[in-house]
Amino acid sequence: MSGFMEVLTQDTLVTSILMGLIALVGLVANALMLRAVVQYPRLRTDFYVVFGYLSVVDSLFLIISVPASIMDMMYASNENTEAWCKGSAYLISTCGVIAAYLIVVLAVLRGILLTNRNTIRRPQAYHLVIVCGVVCGITLLCCIPVMFMFTSLEGMCYFVDPLNEASRFTWLMTSFSEFVPIVFIMVIYCMTYLLGKRYFSDSYSPREKEKSRLVSSIIIAFIICQTPYRIAAIYDLYVDPNDEIMFNRMYIIKNYLMCLLMADKAVRPILYTKLTSDLCEAFDEVINCVYCSSHYSLTHRFGRPVSAYTTPTNPKVLSTLISSADNNLGRTTERTVSSSSAESATSQTPLVRKSVEDEAMTICVE
Repeated sequence: MSGFMEVLTQDTLVTSILMGLIALVGLVANALMLRAVVQYPRLRTDFYVVFGYLSVVDSLFLIISVPASIMDMMYASNENTEAWCKGSAYLISTCGVIAAYLIVVLAVLRGILLTNRNTIRRPQAYHLVIVCGVVCGITLLCCIPVMFMFTSLEGMCYFVDPLNEASRFTWLMTSFSEFVPIVFIMVIYCMTYLLGKRYFSDSYSPREKEKSRLVSSIIIAFIICQTPYRIAAIYDLYVDPNDEIMFNRMYIIKNYLMCLLMADKAVRPILYTKLTSDLCEAFDEVINCVYCSSHYSLTHRFGRPVSAYTTPTNPKVLSTLISSADNNLGRTTERTVSSSSAESATSQTPLVRKSVEDEAMTICVE
């Protein structure tokens, strides 16, 4: 018990709680994203296919990395088997690299969106399924050597050759999970800027600007959350192991920065729903419990049937229902006009709603 209390320091407790909360938020948010893509066929388009792949990869990363990090901090030697050490290192590395290159794919889609005005040649959903599948397949094969770098020694995960493989692994992961993708993204952004100079900024539709803003926000969040940990990991390679104070300090700093790296996986679904009009309603359907309030609202979202506990024959209730229907119809009309004027090369079709006016007339007839 005394040994456990020595391990359970304030920093260990705080980082463990932070990792657990980040994992909970990230898994729920990514599950909502996957639910929206699976349940609504009109969301299965180019950008949203990539978002779906990212949600799967980010969820798997959180499921594996959070327990692995906490077990490492707690020195849980009984649970670290040989298979766990090799498998967890392989999956964490693979998911990190896949997520980085899927963001590069998003940057390419943004470039096509802003430079290609030919709607006939726009990327289709199955094109992105193939591209993302190829990215995942190549990464899974390339990361196989990672499994042979780790082993279980006295119940703890260590490098097979700490002197050589620790430095090699850190530089490879830092390069291919952040630095190289960032270089690709910068090149793509420069090409997009040069090719887009022939268009006036006002010529872009609101939906094109929306998607461009979303991709840029995802890239900025990726850089902010990933860079500190990667730099700290490289710096830690050159810390003198005999300097115990600095060595322990860097270990604590890396654990906190790992929380920031994990937060990137939880932030992305929030950016999806806050910066895109297509996903707001799909998330609100669960978050705001539309199913629970269905009996008290005039209309269901996404064209589901109407159910009301009130009796429409009451004149006051009927007047309230018709007034609410008129207000909702006005908002729906404004959104439809905005969407129709925003058609672009890779514009997404908003979710179809049932006519509010028809539902109001149905209640009146009843």
